[in-house]
Amino acid sequence: MKQKIPLKIIFLFAGAALLLVMAITLFSKMYINHRFVKAYDLEEYLTENEEKLLFINTPESYLPYYNMGSVAFENRDYNSAVGYFTKALSLFPLGQKECDVRINLALSICYSIDFQHLESQERVDTALLLLYKARDILLENGWANEDPELARDADAQKLKEDIDEMIKKLENPQGGDDNQNDSDEENDNQDQGDQGQSSQPSDREKKQQDQLDENKKNAMEERKREQKAHESYGDGEDGGSIDGEGTGGSYKPW
Repeated sequence: MKQKIPLKIIFLFAGAALLLVMAITLFSKMYINHRFVKAYDLEEYLTENEEKLLFINTPESYLPYYNMGSVAFENRDYNSAVGYFTKALSLFPLGQKECDVRINLALSICYSIDFQHLESQERVDTALLLLYKARDILLENGWANEDPELARDADAQKLKEDIDEMIKKLENPQGGDDNQNDSDEENDNQDQGDQGQSSQPSDREKKQQDQLDENKKNAMEERKREQKAHESYGDGEDGGSIDGEGTGGSYKPW
């Protein structure tokens, strides 16, 4: 007659097997992420293995979404980056990592706006809607604040202020100083006459769009300079500065 194995022993083995599976899964995730980040630093965006981690519910399950968002951002696929960073944020990253995700999500939203083709008021309104959305993402949980002294993160605050400037320029395309605008209009009237008056708004709009486009072109180079200056996210005290386009943080993966 065979002796039955006590339930206590069975549960012990089952628990040990479960812990072993969890350990192997965690080690595999760490190894895949390590290879991914190392390749990313060499500007080799190897996403095949990282994509598999999207379906593994492990601690820090937001991590692969953040990393995939970083690759999408680097490839200038900003709409995909928005999707990945949004998903990463929904998985409740903690502490500074939450701020990192919010900054990169807000950046992706800003970069998704085609400032060069805001020919209609409808497109301007859509751009403003996206900018306000990015702004709210930074304000949530106090990472940025209407009062700079109360902001929890300097990079988030800097990006929020840059977005505020972009919103101001779109809502008031004629510029900030009324007296200067009046002087510009008078000069235009003298040079162009009555016919030139009708073209002044479009000229100012074109100048504004050109400025925004120039800021956007410089953005990636500035972000890469920041990335080279820091071994990891948040090592520096000061964020970069790109007028009208926004900085703060880095899109380097973890």
